[in-house]
Amino acid sequence: MLMITENVKGKRYKELIDFLSRHCNCFAFVEDRQMMEIEEERLAYIHNLITYIEEHLIERKIQKEWETTRLVDDTAYVFYFNLNNATKQFLKDNSDSLFDWIRPELPEDLTFYQNDKCILATCSHEGFFLWIK
Repeated sequence: MLMITENVKGKRYKELIDFLSRHCNCFAFVEDRQMMEIEEERLAYIHNLITYIEEHLIERKIQKEWETTRLVDDTAYVFYFNLNNATKQFLKDNSDSLFDWIRPELPEDLTFYQNDKCILATCSHEGFFLWIK
């Protein structure tokens, strides 16, 4: 596993998303409930954000931990999506950088999987990502 602190931006970000779409079949992002002022409003904002890819949503789970974070007292919503041409375009259209997946504009901690194996996991607010072999 490699921990990388350099942000991937612009053309390199688009190329990374293309690469991951060829080697992964699922991705996820996180909405930390402790960061929500009004949970219903934030969830409505996320619902609006994902309108065009909602049919590719696999599940929304409430979790205390994921690849880059463990919460002690709180929980977060983790949204899991199929990774395909539509969702790949969503990832490219909504950000120009791996670390731009951060509140308030976007959900956080973009993570990519091949089946159940994590391939890449970000921790946007801490400024690192993990590349897992």
